[in-house]
Amino acid sequence: MFIEMIDMLRCVNGHEDTWLVASFSMVKNRFVEEAKLGCPVCNATYEIHGGVADFTLGVALPSCEAERAAASHRREELATRVGAYLDATEPGATIVLGGLWAYAAQELSEMADVRVLAINSPPEVTESERVALLRVADRIPVAPNSVKGVALDSWFRMAIATSAIDVVKPGGRVVGPAAFTAPPELTILARDERYWVGEKMPDVIPLQRAKGTQ
Repeated sequence: MFIEMIDMLRCVNGHEDTWLVASFSMVKNRFVEEAKLGCPVCNATYEIHGGVADFTLGVALPSCEAERAAASHRREELATRVGAYLDATEPGATIVLGGLWAYAAQELSEMADVRVLAINSPPEVTESERVALLRVADRIPVAPNSVKGVALDSWFRMAIATSAIDVVKPGGRVVGPAAFTAPPELTILARDERYWVGEKMPDVIPLQRAKGTQ
């Protein structure tokens, strides 16, 4: 994991937002190969091993070999599609791609000039200065309202789709599998037999009449 991308990571336990404290064991050319990340609030620890940050807390992850074989040969197509779904037009923004979408991580990072967090990605996906690899179970380990968009596939638990709402900025987008019911916090922009695309509704600020005015 490229060292600058560690600042984006957060504890997956439910408490106030805070950075994680890193203890490095092996760093090569600013890529962290081995390290421990500690939460100063709840004392949870997470490991970076082989450059991949593990936030699963021991939960086993599913696999999907058949779909992997097909997706691996159409990375540029996936990048173009998910970039359009997520409106990835803001250079320097952060995008989260999960499962098969993560095949497009490097292509999207170069095409749209964005940073990509690839979660539970197939082993063929590799890290770079703009692509970080994460393993997660029930929650996306980044700060609330911090990413431009999240794209998930059917590998994921519904809890991950719910956490996507928390990490996406107001006005940001989430792509989810048709098998999941879209969270009510999203305005659905498009839907087909495989995926839906939703936009997180912006925060509503109530207006109050100042005292003494009519």
